[in-house]
Amino acid sequence: MARTVNTGIDPHALADPAVDLVRTWLLRAQENQRKNTQKNPAEDRLAAVLQDPNGLEFTVGFVDRVVRTEDTKAAAKALQDIATLTPQSMPATDRAQIQAGTALSGVLPSVVVPAARTRLRQMVGHMVVDARPGPFGKSVKALRLHGHRLNINLLGEEVLGEDEAKKHLADAEGLLRREDVDYVSLKVSSVVPQLSHWGFDRTAERVVERLLPLYETAATKGTGKMFINLDMEVYSDLELTIEVFQRLLNKPQLKNLEAGIVIQAYLPDALGAIQRLSEWSGQRVADGGAQIKVRLVKGANLAMENVDAEMHGWPLATMESKQATDTNYKRVLSWLFHPERMRGMRLGVAGHNLFDIAFAHLLAAERGVTDRIEFEMLQGMAT
Repeated sequence: MARTVNTGIDPHALADPAVDLVRTWLLRAQENQRKNTQKNPAEDRLAAVLQDPNGLEFTVGFVDRVVRTEDTKAAAKALQDIATLTPQSMPATDRAQIQAGTALSGVLPSVVVPAARTRLRQMVGHMVVDARPGPFGKSVKALRLHGHRLNINLLGEEVLGEDEAKKHLADAEGLLRREDVDYVSLKVSSVVPQLSHWGFDRTAERVVERLLPLYETAATKGTGKMFINLDMEVYSDLELTIEVFQRLLNKPQLKNLEAGIVIQAYLPDALGAIQRLSEWSGQRVADGGAQIKVRLVKGANLAMENVDAEMHGWPLATMESKQATDTNYKRVLSWLFHPERMRGMRLGVAGHNLFDIAFAHLLAAERGVTDRIEFEMLQGMAT
């Protein structure tokens, strides 16, 4: 039986009001900035580095190959490689330290690498939180002072072996057991190594078996005490992630557990995925179960998708342009923002484009779903 949905206001009519709202926000932000006399030298230094042509490659390489590599000799070798990309926009003292560290890293890796890691933590501390118990607790306390709820995402997107997978899951569980953490994100690729999409059902069951104990622990903690978000990495994991999410929450012992999943708007499949989740979650709530949380993002793995498509001679899995992605993002919001379509879910509007945020804010008010949405941003990426 077909259902008729009253769409109310035409979303196109919100374009000019959204621009006006963004203008108001920017003026207010500029005023707040003028009143704020505190400066963040590390933040300014990192901004200067990222403006350099080699800045992003240098910073990402430093984080992935020097900071996260446990073997100090391997990290020292990586430092020697990355040093050739040192941005000229860095202060002379920082460039000199990198040159000195590079020269000594071959003979004193146990001294140079820890010093390099400490220096980078100082630069990216407003974006990447130190996971060691002491520094982590201090960072969480400071971030919570402004009333924000924190979604903690452990670095390490894809694991290569069983030991690494078990460690990543144990680290996530350790975070959730802390009193100051109630929201952690995981990816299927970070808890099960070498995922095979050929044996789809068995692979899904492997991931469910690995995650089920953690979800059962969350269910025993009570609503809101432990929230697990199933994140998304690459297009090939889309269907697997949705399948694992639904299989987990269909378990009788998890009927009353609220949990989350991420959908990436730069995938043409995003609207269809949202529609399926809307129908499934609505039925789950109708049957007496808990609602779900969907986090809608643009997508952050375009470079990887491009390389994968080019290497295999496949069509690109993502939308063909940023404009198409932005359009798809708004298409999903426009379809979803109706009370009956959101009766089983909340939506996290995630992103840093103020025009999209303003559009979502105004559309939610017009459609009467403001109580079903919240706004999310990456720490350090926006103020």
